[in-house]
Amino acid sequence: MPRLADPRFAPDCVIRLDGRLVPARTGESVASALLAADRPLLGRSSKYHRPRGPFCLSASCACCFVRIDGVPNLRACESTCRDGQVVETQNTLGGAAHDLLGAIDLLAPRGIDHHHLATFSRAANRLAVRTSRRLAGLGRFSDRSPDPWQAGPEEWFEAVVVGGGPAGLGAAAALAGAGRRILLCDRGEKLGGRLRCRLELGGDPPLAWAGEVAESVKGAGGEVAPRTVAVGLWPREGGPMAALVEHREGRIRLVRSRRWVLACGTWAQPPLFPGNDLPGIHAARGLLVALAEDGVLPGERVAVLGEGAEAEATRDRFRAAGVEASSVRGEVVRARGRRRLAALDLADGSWVRCDALAVATPRMPAAELAREVSARLALDPETGAFRVEPGPGGAVAPGVFAAGEVAGPCGGAEAAAAGRRCGEAALDG
Repeated sequence: MPRLADPRFAPDCVIRLDGRLVPARTGESVASALLAADRPLLGRSSKYHRPRGPFCLSASCACCFVRIDGVPNLRACESTCRDGQVVETQNTLGGAAHDLLGAIDLLAPRGIDHHHLATFSRAANRLAVRTSRRLAGLGRFSDRSPDPWQAGPEEWFEAVVVGGGPAGLGAAAALAGAGRRILLCDRGEKLGGRLRCRLELGGDPPLAWAGEVAESVKGAGGEVAPRTVAVGLWPREGGPMAALVEHREGRIRLVRSRRWVLACGTWAQPPLFPGNDLPGIHAARGLLVALAEDGVLPGERVAVLGEGAEAEATRDRFRAAGVEASSVRGEVVRARGRRRLAALDLADGSWVRCDALAVATPRMPAAELAREVSARLALDPETGAFRVEPGPGGAVAPGVFAAGEVAGPCGGAEAAAAGRRCGEAALDG
């Protein structure tokens, strides 16, 4: 399917995928450009060489690793396009579309346990294990030695907000509005989180509130750091300290503050059925962001998996874009297709023809940072994962607060209100 017929989304540059020219827009993600060109196959799995394509589209999974300009294992969803860029699929012999090693998956449809392969002979077993290890791996070494990342000196902020979705924006607005010098960081290229899907609180023109909050943070002497991931949070005397990986600048920052607001949001979870790793199966929110910001139409027939308001809004959004979209009614027992999704088999014996699946099932709370400061967790039966259980004012540890979907499913307005309450509680100490 082409992009939306809108001049804003017209390609203005060309990239190369395995030697073939692909039209793209300068600054959009490589994943968006390849989906718009109907090329969801980006590589092969390291063990069985199964087809691989982008799933989350938000840099939280490892399904879209590609080699870009000689550097392996870069996520296509967070790598931006520029004219003349060279993109190569990984873990292939002969290219992802015709990977000769893909025969491994055909010969062993139930999988291979190489630890028990050819155990009739010690020599045969050692040879089998050695061979399987040589076939596995993630890409080839880089064409050049990368520059080492240096950790800078410790930095101090009056408050740090991790996550730029509605909860993080609410907290940042409260803190910056009170004149606090804060750091607002988010793993995305742009602020907004779920607001970028244009399902709620955003609208068109989009994300005006996110821009206002960013200006408020900067006006109070603070900083907004996109494409920045907090990889650790440790209690320390004088306030917790975090290690932040800043991808845009290629550096590691050590940041300390007495007040932290964790608005980390959620991770997309793949559905559980055979074939759930086929190219063409994507997280619904990732597809909605690609549609809104890059005009990407993921296929001719999009099936939406999930129940509730978000799943219905996802279906309606694709229908409004001119795509044949339908809701999946019933349990999916298998995805069919070779190089990409072609259909879904349902438990009642029926099947759904589709070339893209938008997964709008419950998402997993991103509770990792809260766990590192000994926050109280509870198993959420709806998501099957652990969520944070905040105390009064959103507190989860001394000087640390949590708000938004990291504490369980909630709407955008509810998340923004919870974030604001956390910001106000942080102001009160």
